[in-house]
Amino acid sequence: MIKSVKIKFMRRLNNQFTRDDWIIDQLNKLQSGGRLLDAGCGSQRYRKYCSHLKYAAQDFGQYTTDQKQMIGTVGAGGVGGYEYGPIDYVGDIWAIDEKDGFFDVVMCTEVFEHIPYPIDTIREFSRLLKPGGKLVLTAPSNCLRHMDPYFFYTGFTDRWFEKVLSENGFVIDVLQPVGDYYSWLAVELARTARSASFLSKFLLAPAFIYYLLKKKTELSTNTMCMGYHCVATKV
Repeated sequence: MIKSVKIKFMRRLNNQFTRDDWIIDQLNKLQSGGRLLDAGCGSQRYRKYCSHLKYAAQDFGQYTTDQKQMIGTVGAGGVGGYEYGPIDYVGDIWAIDEKDGFFDVVMCTEVFEHIPYPIDTIREFSRLLKPGGKLVLTAPSNCLRHMDPYFFYTGFTDRWFEKVLSENGFVIDVLQPVGDYYSWLAVELARTARSASFLSKFLLAPAFIYYLLKKKTELSTNTMCMGYHCVATKV
């Protein structure tokens, strides 16, 4: 009972759980044998779920550890430095050395805030995908600095997805917001409390509980969410 409550509590404070569930579900829906590019693959978190696909990995492979730290966070590189998986295409994500229409699926998860040319990257994904191919994309709507010095944007809105994808040959199948303004406040209160004194934790606790339990609404989602999950089809 205590363990299940703890897991539920952790899932409310870390949208990585929601993202993992969603990405794995999308991968399971893909037809076996298709060519998938994991663009900005990093540690290749989802590679083990792609055994039914012809998996290829792309990354520039230069991040080691955060050069600037943030309150209440640990750099993605950690103490020992960031560990990449084996990379098939090494280089810039907006200029991948492969022929047009080579892939059936491009997957890109939580990478766009680290790309200086995100629109060029969407254009490159469109070039690489076959007609009818799928783009599986997640990106933050707002986030703190991380993986510095390769951090360029705090996030992207649903309007950005709608405009840029449609202008580059995609039709959006799914565009799903993750979290809302209240859940964002709860997460940031928890982050602040974790790095503060006991007195601060005591004073912040009522506000944290209030926003953690507050019901999500259309207004609170439109005001702010943590990110978006998107599936789009190349036309």
